[in-house]
Amino acid sequence: MMRNKKNQVVVSQIKSKRVALACMLCAALLVFTACTDSGVPLRGESGSALPEVAVAEVAPIGDAMLEFTQDATFYLPRFDGSSLVSLTASVNCSAARLDTESIIRSLLNHTGNGVASAMGGDVKLSLYGANPVEISGDVATVNLAASALQLSRKELYICGQAIANTLTELGNIHYVNILVMDRPMGLDIGSTLPAGSLTRSMVSDIGAIFEQKLSQRVEAGDDPVEKKLSATVTLYFPLSDINGMMAEARNITFPSQRPSDMVIKILDELSEGSVMVAGSPTLPLLSGLLVETPRVEEPENGDGKMITLHFDASLDDMLRTMGVSRASCLGAIAYSLSTFIPNVTGVETYIGDERVEHVMLGATSGIMFENGIQRRANYASLLMDECTLYFANSDNTALVRVQRPIPYYQRTNPRALLLELFQGPSEEDSVTKTNQVLPEGLLSDADILGVSLQNKTLAINLSDLFIQAGEGITSQQDRLLAYAMVNTLLCDERATKICFFVNGNPLDAFTGEVYWSGYFYRNEGLVHAK
Repeated sequence: MMRNKKNQVVVSQIKSKRVALACMLCAALLVFTACTDSGVPLRGESGSALPEVAVAEVAPIGDAMLEFTQDATFYLPRFDGSSLVSLTASVNCSAARLDTESIIRSLLNHTGNGVASAMGGDVKLSLYGANPVEISGDVATVNLAASALQLSRKELYICGQAIANTLTELGNIHYVNILVMDRPMGLDIGSTLPAGSLTRSMVSDIGAIFEQKLSQRVEAGDDPVEKKLSATVTLYFPLSDINGMMAEARNITFPSQRPSDMVIKILDELSEGSVMVAGSPTLPLLSGLLVETPRVEEPENGDGKMITLHFDASLDDMLRTMGVSRASCLGAIAYSLSTFIPNVTGVETYIGDERVEHVMLGATSGIMFENGIQRRANYASLLMDECTLYFANSDNTALVRVQRPIPYYQRTNPRALLLELFQGPSEEDSVTKTNQVLPEGLLSDADILGVSLQNKTLAINLSDLFIQAGEGITSQQDRLLAYAMVNTLLCDERATKICFFVNGNPLDAFTGEVYWSGYFYRNEGLVHAK
């Protein structure tokens, strides 16, 4: 009897160990699956299906619920001098707008603490314009309202460096321009010395850096032609496949500080072409097409400096040869000059005997210039940044990651990204010979019934038309469709998972390969290395 009881105990212990081992193997299987192919919840095979978890989110109607909170590192002026102090703050953001704009608004509203003062001190700083923070490539441009003019040039420079340090904490931004009401401010009172693009600075005395830069100015009695200037300049390069331009910063040495010579140098740099901007061809030698020396004048009405350019009539033919529209070229010139030359408010351009009064953006749309003056704001809609999209490769066996220029303020907007995906492959994509994952022309903006973001979960509610996307597709196409949408929408750290609805209801399976009613996680397993 004692031996039987011992045997029973041993058997019971063995059974317990086997149960525990089985649980550990199940857990390991789940972890392994999550690390390999769980970006899309796939159905199991031959009775070994994983549990199908229903989502807890509610199908969104509209895009109102896109707010979230994130921590950011702020830099503020120190109370007792011209150095900067860093602190961490919580920022209210939205997936419908740039995080950089939310961060700068919060920075300008920060009241400081026992060590740091508010930005601008007693002067309340705010942003200017409909889209006051621009992002293109690794360059940010912050447009401040008129209250910034109450600051001294040194105080404005220190605030600008605080903004630059704050934005470069994000990692993808390396250069920052500061404008006041669409105008770059000079380092000197007379607005003759450009500030250029700011970079990250950990120097303890920002005021000393300002004084060092200020020493490059042309003093009374100096000949500006004999005064060199080295500065970081943001150039805007035109794109060839669309009406648009993108930014690239570079260090430039100006052999002369005469304004007309500085304009010519910038035109020469634009003509050399971009190093970083894909889809921007080399331009004709713009300065060589000038039939007159550029004029940089300041009208008596005090409305800032005006730059006048006279190009030869052959400019249009040369642009057509390069595949660049007049709008893209003139927009790039106007943006480059009015982001660097201090206090420039407009550019007047002649091509042959014609003063450019407007530019066309297509057969039926264009941009009109009041009194023929091209202002920076006129071309704001042409500023682009790159978004990341996923399409199928040429034989529909894998996904390909592509970069596409879109209006900069839409780069991370979920609705905008979906619309780009609905459009399918395009000529301006960084990778060619890709295939769409959705039937062409099937879905439009009206078919995105709602988008929400809560607790790192993105919820997408589509119309009934999305069901047609699954008609007649194979199991492989089912997976590619899911991965393309998921990887495109989870392009940043705002959300870690996503769920889909159709007309407010969980989505039924297409082929049975993918469990569309569950949560989806980003997965690069099907992405081709190309």
